[in-house]
Amino acid sequence: MEAGQGIKRQPVVSVVIPAHNEEKWISACLESVLRRDAFANKEVIVVDDASSDGTKEILADFPVAVIRNDKPVGPSSARNIGVSRAKGSIIVFIDAHCIVEDDQWMGKILSFFRDSEVGAVAGYFKRQPSRWGAQRLRVRSRLRVIKSANAAYRKDVFEQVGGFDPSIEWAGDKVLTFKIHRSGWKVVHSREIQVVHAEKLWSLKRAALYGSCFIPLLKRYPHEMVGKSRAEFFCVGIGLLLTFGLVADLLYKPPIFTLSFLTLVSLINGVSRDLPLSGMIKDGLYSTIWAFAYYLGAILGVRSAFS
Repeated sequence: MEAGQGIKRQPVVSVVIPAHNEEKWISACLESVLRRDAFANKEVIVVDDASSDGTKEILADFPVAVIRNDKPVGPSSARNIGVSRAKGSIIVFIDAHCIVEDDQWMGKILSFFRDSEVGAVAGYFKRQPSRWGAQRLRVRSRLRVIKSANAAYRKDVFEQVGGFDPSIEWAGDKVLTFKIHRSGWKVVHSREIQVVHAEKLWSLKRAALYGSCFIPLLKRYPHEMVGKSRAEFFCVGIGLLLTFGLVADLLYKPPIFTLSFLTLVSLINGVSRDLPLSGMIKDGLYSTIWAFAYYLGAILGVRSAFS
């Protein structure tokens, strides 16, 4: 780590928001960032990643800088583009389907940068207002993924480590987290910094895209992946289990194994969520199918890892 710098009381902050077909949420997101949050010394940059819906027209109604891509490049590359135009010494990322409810959101982020050794600050997500109440948690220098839907970096640190890696486009958060930790900078995770994650379900297509990065990640960052990335291995494990069930059922005809494994894993996934019984069943089943889609993506990603 190179010598860090402190920040002034009122640094210029650049808020970078990647957006691809976000007409459903982009208005609420921008309203919350521009008007709900009390911090004034900020610029907002939206990178419209070749949206084909009404996102472009909605953005015209807001006082933000808009960068439009002719072709979609993906979320990691879109964020890099936004940072390249940013004037602030602190870069704050939020996704277009996230909403700020705390008028001190930015102030809380900046408070951690008073420590000159902190290179990145990561927040948390909630589905509904005030779910976490007064809970406070700060974790420093722990290898926990920095989710860029609610995170901030010193711009010079972001540039020092090379920003997001476009060669592993859909694992941008994880790769950047690994690079920040390898560089020696402190990372702070705080439940004091929360936004509402309005998008309820991640698509199966996105699961496959995330999965396609599994082998490339394992190849480049074996220590970090084996030691800390349990969720990814869990998804691959579910995929292997269901594949075994499918093969067994093809050999023995009745779909006993596949249904048994699917039911068991779905129950385990569902019970881990604080939901009513109907919600547990529905959420657990979707999580299991999502994990299988991730596994299929991982299989498809083998070729790109060794090409």
